[in-house]
Amino acid sequence: MPHESCTFCQIINRELPASIIHEDEKVIVIVDLYPVNEGHLLIIPKVHNSEMRAVNSETLQHAMQLAQQMNVALRKSNIPCDGVNLFVADGEAAGQEIFHFHLHVFPRFIGDGFGFRYDRARHFKKSQRIRMDEIAAELKIKLKL
Repeated sequence: MPHESCTFCQIINRELPASIIHEDEKVIVIVDLYPVNEGHLLIIPKVHNSEMRAVNSETLQHAMQLAQQMNVALRKSNIPCDGVNLFVADGEAAGQEIFHFHLHVFPRFIGDGFGFRYDRARHFKKSQRIRMDEIAAELKIKLKL
């Protein structure tokens, strides 16, 4: 169900302009207005859901298939593209700014200056196997729900 104040719903309903690459019954693919790099794309499901967990699994699979196709198109284009990032910000803590689930597909090239910032002392520390096993066990239980 569309939300009147949602930017992406407004784009889907043609209330706001967009540069559309692809559209079908499940999603719309547009060029991002505020790109990481030129050629940054957004794959947006047409059904409004703020979180990934609420999106129909067929729609998510379709979005990933389109991400693969967009990856190929970017690499064949004249847009600088030595690699491609796929990115989802799911929730405020993850940096989500527009609360309508969407998948970013953006080209990367050597020296583009973009990167994920982290504190080496805090992140990417080697985990203890016992804790990793505890996490795996808990998530296996949750998957059965």
